Amino acid sequence: MTYMFQKLSADENLRVCVIQSGAHRTLVKLLSTTDSSVLLGALLALTTLAESPGCKEEIGRPPIVENLLVILQEYDLLSKRMSAELLRLLSPVRQVRDQVRELEGLPVLLSLLHSQHLKLLWSVAWVLVQLCEDPDTRTEIRSWGGVQQLLRLLSSDRQYVSDRSSIETLSSANAAGRIQREHIREELSQQEETENTVALQSACCTVLTELSLDDTSAHHIVLENGVYIIAKLILQQNSGTKVTSLQCYVFRTLRFLFSVERNRHIFKRLFPTDLFEMFIDVGHYVRDLTAYEGLQTKVSLYTEEELDSLRESIKAVDQNRPPLRVINGYSILDHLGTGAFGSVFKVQKQSGQNLLALKEVNLHNPVFGKDKKSRDSNVEKIISELSIIKEQMMHPNVVKYYKTFLDGEKLYIVMELIEGVPLAEHFNSLKEKQQKFTEDRIWNIFIQMCLALRYLHKEKRIVHRDLTPNNIMLGEKDKVTITDFGLAKQKQENSKLTSVVGTILYSCPEVVKSEPYGEKADVWALGCILYQMAALQPPFYSSNMLSLANKIVEADYEPIKEGTFSGRVSEMIRWCLSPDADQRPDIVAVSSRISDLMMRLMDGLFTSQNALERRAERDRKRAQRYFVERSRTSCCHSNLTQQQSLLNNDAMTPRFSAACSLNHSEQDINPDHSLYGGGDSCDSKIDSAALRGKHEGLKSRACVTPDETVSSEDYASAKIKPRPGTSAFKISHFNSSVSWFT
Repeated sequence: MTYMFQKLSADENLRVCVIQSGAHRTLVKLLSTTDSSVLLGALLALTTLAESPGCKEEIGRPPIVENLLVILQEYDLLSKRMSAELLRLLSPVRQVRDQVRELEGLPVLLSLLHSQHLKLLWSVAWVLVQLCEDPDTRTEIRSWGGVQQLLRLLSSDRQYVSDRSSIETLSSANAAGRIQREHIREELSQQEETENTVALQSACCTVLTELSLDDTSAHHIVLENGVYIIAKLILQQNSGTKVTSLQCYVFRTLRFLFSVERNRHIFKRLFPTDLFEMFIDVGHYVRDLTAYEGLQTKVSLYTEEELDSLRESIKAVDQNRPPLRVINGYSILDHLGTGAFGSVFKVQKQSGQNLLALKEVNLHNPVFGKDKKSRDSNVEKIISELSIIKEQMMHPNVVKYYKTFLDGEKLYIVMELIEGVPLAEHFNSLKEKQQKFTEDRIWNIFIQMCLALRYLHKEKRIVHRDLTPNNIMLGEKDKVTITDFGLAKQKQENSKLTSVVGTILYSCPEVVKSEPYGEKADVWALGCILYQMAALQPPFYSSNMLSLANKIVEADYEPIKEGTFSGRVSEMIRWCLSPDADQRPDIVAVSSRISDLMMRLMDGLFTSQNALERRAERDRKRAQRYFVERSRTSCCHSNLTQQQSLLNNDAMTPRFSAACSLNHSEQDINPDHSLYGGGDSCDSKIDSAALRGKHEGLKSRACVTPDETVSSEDYASAKIKPRPGTSAFKISHFNSSVSWFT
């Protein structure tokens, strides 16, 4: 029957008739069969039908995804390859993508990236491209380690297997019962393997391009040495249409990564000036591949000397290269950024493996004093303050400090490396994309900042004094971490601070007027940041410093446009930006005003925690079942091996005389009876009870069924659905062994 539908589906004009007859629903049901030929026939027929755009919607309506995911997990390689191809054809259908997400199919697809079959990998990669349309799925791919796996495919020189078979040839071979192992594993020519590998690399670049639409994922790709791994593909040894296309895919992926502001410093070292100008002119987030043909053409015309220069530039961005320098036992791996008081580097201790952040502060900065005496005094105070902070602060929304030390004219601060992006870069990215923060996201970030400031102000009596969007890191799922406590100061109870520090755009009126100030200076900065999340620009800005100071002192800012957000946002901004410090709330009062939002956030956190616990329990049970299945399979295999060994030994035993022949009935054998019937005692005697027990035990083990094994008292496990054997051949060794013994 499946062959009949294969033949009908091959005719484009008849595909609609097949769908209208409802045959596709029957074919979907056949995907759960244990007959390998029927399964393959159903897959081939459905795949042929799915090649027509009008048929995809109809095929995607039944619960087809669940069956395909089971095949992708448990069946033979040919079935997996065909299932992945069918899922690729159906993935443009929204309903199919929703089913994949609901059935937690993403981990299954990512696990297939470890395969060595080129066409299977290619199909899976294009399924991931379609799934990346959903922002939550992009985040989930990153969480499951998808970025690392995709980059590994691009960087590895693994040996792949593939085949030349098409849907048509497989259909004919299946109908004639001629599908052999060669259909799924065969030696390809060097050119064929290169073309298939290039096609896979293009697909992987496309997945990474879609993931780069999320700023956190884009930065994560860079952190995983993605720029170096991807850029290497520009320098191809081979030529041809597919290679040219791959280079365009590569340039597009790199351009999407460049669109995230934090990644841009890397590309200044990557390309020569003329190529870099063309690269910038393409524009942000342009998907059309033809926009990158000029870059590909430019590189193809490079002389050998220019190619060598580009090759060296690409090597320079390799994060696995030797460290740039070593400072007090810390290897400098990368330059992360530069602030008002110094630079920040990614480092690794020479005696350890953990990555850390190292801030380098130039002590000749005027903020530390104009002469050596005042500088030394201020630096000593800062080191003392940081030592206190390091020992005291333990909060999920506050960066951890580990060590401070002096080296020459530089102060170094060793701190936790936050894998995230500053809030300021999110502002720039949203403006470039012409997007805005949602109100829920604003409150989520704001609440976490309130929690951190309450901890600092009320429990540790620490005033940050330089709270800006550059010092607020957003990590996975907008987790907030407040950083850069270089200007933070611990104050005594009811005391005021007087030193003028911090960034003036976020400085409160007391600081601008050089008046004593307290923890409410951070509340003012919090209001400025809340305003900027809503408007994507700071509340107070002017190129004239005097005008800027007047605006801050008078709290003169442009109100948030009505209708953009709820009135609650504007009210909170107005309250935090009260020019009179006595009228301005402290952090506890701010938090009390949004207590209902905080409770809602707590509800969400508890719900997420419960969901994670349930998922962990499911994973634990799944691992337990897997262990039980493996143990059962190993036990059965061991028993069969023992049975064959004993039977082989029996066959090799010399024939005895009739007088000493062995009786396998219930009667006992006299242990003193001579085996050779002569009257002389035999050197070797048989323990009949032991022998009988051995054979009886052997018989009982051979008669145990898989169902009896699963339901034994030692453990309980669900019965496993029978899996079809590969279409290449049938294994009858097990059956022949059991029948031989019984």
